[in-house]
Amino acid sequence: MHIGQRKHTLLRFTSVIPLVAAAMIGQTASAQETEEAAESGLNVIVVTAQKREQNVQDVPLAVSVTTGEDLERLQVNNIESLQFSTPSLVVAGQDPSRKTFGIRGISDQSRNAGFDNRIGVYVDGVWVGRSAASNQAVLDVASIEVLRGPQGTLFGKNTVAGAINIITAKPEFGTSGYVEAEYGNYDNRRLKGMLNVAASDNVAMRVSGMIHKRDGFVQNLFNGLDYDNRDDYGLRGQLLIEQGDTSLYITADTAQFKSRGAVTGELIIDPRAPNPREFAIDELQNYKIGVDGLSAQVDHEFGNGGTLTSITAFRTSSYFVEGNDEDNTPFAFAFTKPAFEDTSHFSQEIRYASDDSGRFDYVVGLYYLTQDIQGGGTATAFAPAINPLAPPVFVSVNQFGTVKSQSYAIFAHTNFDITDRLELTAGARFNKEDKSVDYKITDTSGLFTNGALKDKRSSSDFSPTVSLNYDVTDDVMTYVRYARAYKSGGWNTDFVPSVPDIGFDDESVDAFEVGLKSLLFDRRLRLNLSAYLSKHSDFQVFAFTQLSNGGSAINVTNAGKVTSKGFEVEADVQPVKWLNLFFNYGYNDTKFDSFKNGGGPGVDFDGNRPAEAPKHNLNLGIATDFDLGFANLMIQGDYNYRSSFFSNPNNLPINLNSSLEQVNLRAGLDFGNVSVFGWMRNAFDVTTQIYNRRTFLGASKASYNSPQTYGVTVKVEFGK
Repeated sequence: MHIGQRKHTLLRFTSVIPLVAAAMIGQTASAQETEEAAESGLNVIVVTAQKREQNVQDVPLAVSVTTGEDLERLQVNNIESLQFSTPSLVVAGQDPSRKTFGIRGISDQSRNAGFDNRIGVYVDGVWVGRSAASNQAVLDVASIEVLRGPQGTLFGKNTVAGAINIITAKPEFGTSGYVEAEYGNYDNRRLKGMLNVAASDNVAMRVSGMIHKRDGFVQNLFNGLDYDNRDDYGLRGQLLIEQGDTSLYITADTAQFKSRGAVTGELIIDPRAPNPREFAIDELQNYKIGVDGLSAQVDHEFGNGGTLTSITAFRTSSYFVEGNDEDNTPFAFAFTKPAFEDTSHFSQEIRYASDDSGRFDYVVGLYYLTQDIQGGGTATAFAPAINPLAPPVFVSVNQFGTVKSQSYAIFAHTNFDITDRLELTAGARFNKEDKSVDYKITDTSGLFTNGALKDKRSSSDFSPTVSLNYDVTDDVMTYVRYARAYKSGGWNTDFVPSVPDIGFDDESVDAFEVGLKSLLFDRRLRLNLSAYLSKHSDFQVFAFTQLSNGGSAINVTNAGKVTSKGFEVEADVQPVKWLNLFFNYGYNDTKFDSFKNGGGPGVDFDGNRPAEAPKHNLNLGIATDFDLGFANLMIQGDYNYRSSFFSNPNNLPINLNSSLEQVNLRAGLDFGNVSVFGWMRNAFDVTTQIYNRRTFLGASKASYNSPQTYGVTVKVEFGK
């Protein structure tokens, strides 16, 4: 039965609250809530960064924040599951090592070494880089901030769609911790824990960890194994030293995610496996993702109220896929074995933030990044599967690429109070980048090509931002904002039909936004609105293209122009103290203004929609918190809707993904230091094709959403 036919519409508990200083100064922040106004009114959300505190409603930027408490209630375990509580955010694709991230209809993935994603994901102010590292696990997180729209001034290159900030919970000067255990269907087992201790009055340490195992949602009828299972772990250690006006914060993290992945989806029509979430293939499709990081942040506060910050970081990420089944049969006709990528990067940021007690404040800084990416893969096929007249031998194509880059940037950001109610915000960033590539492809299949390329490229960019902000009242603020950002060019180091065509140029965007942020009815209603228009030039397009020999190839090119426009609404209401209602909606209309020869010579894609650009994203939620005396009874429900979208800019029906509707439920008791909750996701067990595509051999495949899952979570805390 369609969800819309159900008797009740269930709502979602989420905290999607516009962020403040972290977006404006590029500094990770810790969110805290303070009671203000009426007892039954909404709490004021305060963000603290570089010794600054501001009401989140005062910053001229469309940004959503989900706090650590709300991440628990929503059962957000990674960035992908955050998309349903955030307007205009989409995470698509079945391959866990190369998820597609998009904001406001502008999406992509870092599929190969020469192509970067459009959304920057950061952990404690450090860029994590590739798609394999972007779908971060949520482990002891204080908040996650999704900044919508270009963020070129403070976050730099490759933020033409937006940025995602993951802010971990920092060490505290006391002893505390928790242990959390979860069990559910599909033999889902998750264990999480944290321990915080103070070694002295100025030294605190914190360690957190996670183990997650689960059977798979997809059944392989050929070998009897379940696919899309989980075998994950994560560990983070933190050290905080405070001495007078100086603090040192060191953090190290490591995580590994393993699975028999349903990475290529299922044949849409397959007599051997006719039902959703099943196939019959001979490959194990084992994949492994590794993510590691080490960073040190030093903050020193001067007597004039200014703060000097240094962040030094080294991060790595990798993925290895043992074998993907390309023929989708129990026979070894075509397979990719292996596919892999290894990435490492070092970054250094130094910035100074002035005191903000006067009418004028500023942040200035320098940034350096060096990155090394190596990746490739081998695809093999039985020759008659490609050409029935070919001899009975196996043919293959192998490609490998190394891309190295160095980036240098200088940036500044200012706020000036023109009057008591009118403020001017302005900033700029100058970025220079040098890249090199060493790529080779060898082919005996006839589907691709043979060749090699060694090349270099250099680019520079000036990305300004400016906004005019006006406080209509103490609780209502409006703003008009302009921002520019760019995405660096590169090379399509993939399975390609022609080596000379793998280069592509920089992409740039000019974006305009108007917004309103308000607290109304004695702070019982928080209502934030934004409308935007973004113009992308030399838009980098990533798509499967049909070859004359019957196969498909991965192609990257610079389309002419793309326009993204739409609006977003975020609202939460507390009509009485024990009841909260939430509403988030995003409307997006993204189209190619010009994409000549997008489907080959003479085949234009003008007017088509880019990939992964749904028009509608809707979240509704309700949460209750009853004080029973001995415990708090907490009940919540949420309804999520995402409209259909294409997975290829050719907009063919085979690449159209169905709309998705889902209801989630959670209820339990919180005794203070012990809580017990039961939960259910996809409560009505809706089955929907959420990602359709064509393979290298031209087969039509689909991936499905997760089925109904349910379980119980028990959490024990101490030192609260």
